[in-house]
Amino acid sequence: MKKTLFAAFMLMTCSVMASAQYFCTEQGKVMLYKTIDKSDKEASESVIQSTIVSVETAADGMISARLEDVHTDSDNPLAEIKSYRSFTYNPQTDITDVIAMTSDDLKNTLIAIIKEAALANGQHMSEMELADLEKVMSAKGQIEYPIDPKAAVDSKIPNSTIRLNAGQLTMSMNFWEGKNLGTESVTTEAGTFDCVKISYVQRTSSPGGNEKRNVTEWYAKGIGLVRSIDTDKKGNILAEQNLFVIKEPKAE
Repeated sequence: MKKTLFAAFMLMTCSVMASAQYFCTEQGKVMLYKTIDKSDKEASESVIQSTIVSVETAADGMISARLEDVHTDSDNPLAEIKSYRSFTYNPQTDITDVIAMTSDDLKNTLIAIIKEAALANGQHMSEMELADLEKVMSAKGQIEYPIDPKAAVDSKIPNSTIRLNAGQLTMSMNFWEGKNLGTESVTTEAGTFDCVKISYVQRTSSPGGNEKRNVTEWYAKGIGLVRSIDTDKKGNILAEQNLFVIKEPKAE
């Protein structure tokens, strides 16, 4: 159970109104990312399919969107479990908030992964067992951070933390030491984008071990994440993610 929870936890670690926000607001649009993981001895490649599943605009002009991510990895069928991210844009401040993980999404995703892991081992978890599993899980906090095109270079980004308890097991993920790094042009297979660049330190702690990664991300107007690079303390690349395809919504 410890190994399954740890693996699940690590899986977790645009036509636009005015194009001011740093995410896509066209429901049904799909963005595909190529991911190269170099953290093991042999590098592995996978694809993340990110779909805008809902978009809402409030009376005060606040815009929010929810994205569904599906990680496709032929060597790890558990990676195909869906996870979710959200974005909000405040036209009064011109700031986009990235809500990378909420406590509810973390719990639901972990339960889904544990259920699929049991099925892969020939075991079936009943609705009662799943309900009991949910009862012993408690989570609080969320990982969120702002994308501010007006922020001064090297200005700090607030820390955020999410924690989950499952019986006697405790896990946490921290977003620390975030910084705004200004703007930069980025070219991927999907095109060339003018981006806001940020960096932060991601620390994860669980019964399976602790890990620290230095993360740099690039966000483009009307698109969202374009590139992400994780490195260790020596600057060695552990993982890289690049946008390579943008698909229009399917016709009804």
